[in-house]
Amino acid sequence: MKKALLLLVIVTGFLYSSCKKTDDGLGEIYGKWKLTETLNDPGDGSGKYMRVKGDSKNLTLLNTGQITGDAMPDLMTFRILDSTRLEISTRNYSMPLTYYYKVTAKTLTLNPPCIEGCGLKFIRQ
Repeated sequence: MKKALLLLVIVTGFLYSSCKKTDDGLGEIYGKWKLTETLNDPGDGSGKYMRVKGDSKNLTLLNTGQITGDAMPDLMTFRILDSTRLEISTRNYSMPLTYYYKVTAKTLTLNPPCIEGCGLKFIRQ
């Protein structure tokens, strides 16, 4: 009985330690981001991300839900809906818009609602 219990503890410990810990990135979205690339597709799928030239533009996502910075000055607030979608309030629309996003420790990609493909890539500051 003791051997079976010991074997069960060892196997359980091994399985627990071998499980990959995942992070959905929800906490990582907060912070200051520098705009590095933009995508504007003409509607035929040929669009590619292009490097941003000129003065740097930033976007700050505060844990209070506020958005500041000059990269997207019309954005006011955001709310995380899930691991891929944000609800964003803007100065131009009375209803919030749904943006798709992907975040890692160092990068953020935002895809606003567009008829043609569009997107913005940021790096963490």
